[in-house]
Amino acid sequence: MNTFTSAVFDVLERFIVSPWNLLKVECGWRGVDPLNLDPPMLDTLLPKLRAHVARMTDDDNATDVAQALQQLLSPPERTQIIEYDV
Repeated sequence: MNTFTSAVFDVLERFIVSPWNLLKVECGWRGVDPLNLDPPMLDTLLPKLRAHVARMTDDDNATDVAQALQQLLSPPERTQIIEYDV
């Protein structure tokens, strides 16, 4: 499992009981290797993963999963500290 897939798995694991089954099914239907996801592939899979979680649990949980997965796609905001000599 690559590092990015591991991060996706960790997010799914916080919200559903069987994260591996979800990834395996959704990736399998699309011919994607669930062990080697990358950000563009997650972006493509995100609506389907959300829908699958909604079917397994509820819409609120699916929204939370989608938001958490979306954070993996958005680089963290960087704060630049500028020091001035006074």
